[in-house]
Amino acid sequence: MSGNYFGLSSVLQKLEIPPDFTRYEEITEASTIVALDLWKQGVVQTLNELLAILRSTGESKLTVKDQGDIAFLCVPFEGICPWNDATQGGQSDSWVPVESMPIAKSILVLLPFSCSLQALVSQILTQNLRPIFRANPHPHLHTATGRKMGKPVGGHLAMQDYYEDQRWKKYPGIGSVVFWCVQNLESEAYENIWHLIIPPVMALLDDYEARYKLQGVEIVQELLRHVPKGLLRRTGVDGLLRQSLKNSLSNLQSPESPQLLRSAISASVNLTLLTTTVPPAGKPSSDRFDQLSSLLGEGIITGIWLYAEDKPVVVTATFDALPPLLEALGIGSARFLQALVPQLTHALIPRPLVDRDVQMQLSAIRVLETLMDVCKPRMKSWSETMLDGIGRCWVGLYDEEQRDATVNSEKRPKYLQGRDEVKRRLPKLCSKLIRVCPDIMQNYIPRFMEADRTLFQGLFIDVDS
Repeated sequence: MSGNYFGLSSVLQKLEIPPDFTRYEEITEASTIVALDLWKQGVVQTLNELLAILRSTGESKLTVKDQGDIAFLCVPFEGICPWNDATQGGQSDSWVPVESMPIAKSILVLLPFSCSLQALVSQILTQNLRPIFRANPHPHLHTATGRKMGKPVGGHLAMQDYYEDQRWKKYPGIGSVVFWCVQNLESEAYENIWHLIIPPVMALLDDYEARYKLQGVEIVQELLRHVPKGLLRRTGVDGLLRQSLKNSLSNLQSPESPQLLRSAISASVNLTLLTTTVPPAGKPSSDRFDQLSSLLGEGIITGIWLYAEDKPVVVTATFDALPPLLEALGIGSARFLQALVPQLTHALIPRPLVDRDVQMQLSAIRVLETLMDVCKPRMKSWSETMLDGIGRCWVGLYDEEQRDATVNSEKRPKYLQGRDEVKRRLPKLCSKLIRVCPDIMQNYIPRFMEADRTLFQGLFIDVDS
């Protein structure tokens, strides 16, 4: 089919996202904002026109190139990428009208015509994405093979030069297209088109802007669900990914930082689990232990917590990501108890003149529960510290409720719901601690009851259950 057939070419041209949308939040020129908003208002009508064309066109009339162009232009309007997920702190892209999402999805559901999905993905990678990213090759990648280079092309200043001319940033939504390709590639297809998929992934992952780095991390998360582990090791890309994910953990100042840290820690754990082995005896390899230990010790404890005391959302993000990492380390987590337990219990203890951070407290409780599961033999030494933090948190909740009962409180419903959840979880956490460290029942519980039975009986209500 010719691109001009049924007006397809002109419709697709209207769907090309203006490059200025990449800096939409920074634009101050009124005329530019008006022009972008006018373009955005026409997107829904244009997508409906395209959908009508596809529904009225026979399969044989659409070439693979036509379908590749359609998918390349429509995917950015579908809004299904993790960085657009509001529940994870993401937001919709500035060029996407809410009404456009179901229409774009309806268009993509119709594809491919008369070819396989793998052929369509290959078409997009070869003809749509490759020309854009080829203009700015990654200094650590051999572009013809997708393998790691022994030495970066351009020497020690290669990455600085790499950031000079980034043509791909003139294509808003290009990260969504890369994600869609990774998501729709079958595992056995990666071997043949590895050199096409990994350059755009690394371009996003290694970018200096947090929003693009976040897209790269989320794409890596999806990549690890599909790519054969042998391919990662054989090409040396596992090491590149590991270092790039580690670099992502230093981003603490951006609005994207919480979501970026959660995803980067999760991707690092998944990468290690995929590319390291567990022998038949069941004991993890030294590589696995070393990589996970480095992630927790150097990446989180000394790399983030040391610099994020005044950034509670950043600390909470690391708490959110810790349980899978601790489960992967198992009893090996015990070597970090001296740093973990004080940090987590500190999050539970109320501080004068500082509002309670219920989301941080809920995350801390989940991590403490995981610690007790994986480090049960070593928890006795920390039982008093944990019980002290739990008790102080309980007293703080009681005092806050008493103040709210006497003062006209205007606390937000979401906060009150979170506070109630903390109050519900603390007795269960306390009960679990007593099961792990039975000595608490005899050595500490009586002291709490003697101090104030009315106050503390609710905290120990689950002890015998």
